[in-house]
Parts: sequence; structure tokens; C-alpha cells
Amino acid sequence: MDDTARNTKPTKRNRLRALSIGLAETAAVVIAVAMLTAMVVVGLFGLEGIARWNSWKPLLSSALIYLAFLALFQIVRLRRRSPLALALQSAVAVLALAAACHVVALGKGLYPRRLPSPVSSSSSAATNGLDIVSAARSQVGVTVKYDPRYQKLDYPNGDVPRERGVCCDVVVRALRDARGLDLQRLVHEDMKAHFLSYPSLTRWRMLGPDASIDHRRVLNVERFFLRSGWSLEVTHDAGNYFPGDIVTCLIGGELPHIMIVSDRRSDGGTPLVIHNVGSGAREEDRLFSYVITGHHRLP
Repeated sequence: MDDTARNTKPTKRNRLRALSIGLAETAAVVIAVAMLTAMVVVGLFGLEGIARWNSWKPLLSSALIYLAFLALFQIVRLRRRSPLALALQSAVAVLALAAACHVVALGKGLYPRRLPSPVSSSSSAATNGLDIVSAARSQVGVTVKYDPRYQKLDYPNGDVPRERGVCCDVVVRALRDARGLDLQRLVHEDMKAHFLSYPSLTRWRMLGPDASIDHRRVLNVERFFLRSGWSLEVTHDAGNYFPGDIVTCLIGGELPHIMIVSDRRSDGGTPLVIHNVGSGAREEDRLFSYVITGHHRLP
């Protein structure tokens, strides 16, 4: 064999060098895609879109799977152009597209949505929710325990004993008493029709709706309000929050919570909220104590 033929034969060092270059190129592409995706998510949904568990968890898992496929593809490609390499290349393209669509859709519930319903204008909002506030305030001193245990409920209009419950139970009971709206039935029916629009699969690994618990979870109720067209822009201006408005937030940056805005204000002019944050239903000055992720107003 002459020198030319000998030099064209790939050596172990050349293969390792080519593999390193391929993996470096892959890493650069993944970083660029991740940065672009983060910019899009922040631009569309704000920093809360990144902070939420149901937003960054699928993003991270999709990115890891995508990186694994790319790495495997690079290894196979360096050996020879084979049907396996072509199949992996196609799988990478499909997975990248599916992951991007999945992350954006989960960010704010962009799966099939209802047409938005009109919400109250600011001129009428000051009095529109007073019935909700009154129904929520009637729970203070009645609901004295925070109890997140699962319990099989009647359907519809199912409830745990009123002396206990979670933060969502304050909202569920207030809307039933004030407006005759049964969030248990409304959320359950919407989840049956559009289950993938809700975070139950990605957050709690549920394969279908459960009328005993779905309406008692903040992320589900928040998603229902959004899909119903009852969501407003999140601000830190106390003047934008009116009695009966419903606020969703994150405690400690990770625990979802929900509160009802009161018609009473603190000495500093901030509206009080009625909620159950661990010691039963209470009316407190806690509106801006947590990271607000949603501002909702019923029509």
C-alpha cells in the first residue's frame, strides 16, 4: 500500500477529533436554541413563564432528549452514512419541532381555547365583585384549618367540610355562594374536552380528569380562568386590583397559591386579600407578598 492510501485511512486520533468537533457543534446549536427559546418565552409570558414548574420542566426534559438524539446522531454519522443515521436525523428534526411546540403551548395554555368572554371594565369593577368578597369573608372564622388531603367528593357541588380546606376551596366556595358558579363542574367539563390544555399530565402525571381534586389545584383553576377569557395583565399597581378579583401567585417562587382581593385596604392603600395560606381563611395584607402569576376578574 502506498503512502497516499495509507494517509487516507482514518486514524483513531482523527476519529476522536472529528467526534469532538461534532459534539462541540451540537452543543453550540443546543445552547443557541435554548437561549432563543428562553427569549421567546420571556417575551410572550414574562419571567413567570420561566419560573413556573410546568413551564421549565418540559423545556429541560425536551432539551435533554434532544441533546441525546443529536449526540447519538453525530456518533453514527461519523461511522458511515447509513439508513440508521438518516432515521436519527429525521427523528431529531421531528423531536425539535415537537419540543418547541410543546413548551410554547404549556407556557400559557395555548392548546384549543374558548373564545374570550368580556371582563368587567374598570368603571364597574369597583362594585362588580363585592358579592364575591362577602362570600369569601363569610368563611373567615368558619374555615379554620388547612388540609390538603385527597378526599373523594360528590359531583357536582362536592366539597370537603367547611371547617377545613385549601386555598382553592376559598375561591370555589365564594363563587358558589355568590354567583352559583360551580368550579368543580366547570373545570371538570373543560378538562374532559381539552385535557392537554391543563398541566395535570406534566405536573401530576395524571392521565385523565378527576372531579374530586382538579378544581382544588391552583394551576388548573388558573388555566380555566385564562381559557375563559377572565385573565388580565399582571401589574404591581395596587390601583389595578378591585374587590372580587382573583390573584394567583407563587409562594417562595414555587408553591402555587390563590387569593381573593378584598374591598378593604391597608394603611398604605394596598387591597387586603382573603385566602387560606395555612391557618384557615383569613383577611390579610398579603397582595404583594408573593410573586403574582395571574390576575383574573369574572364578568
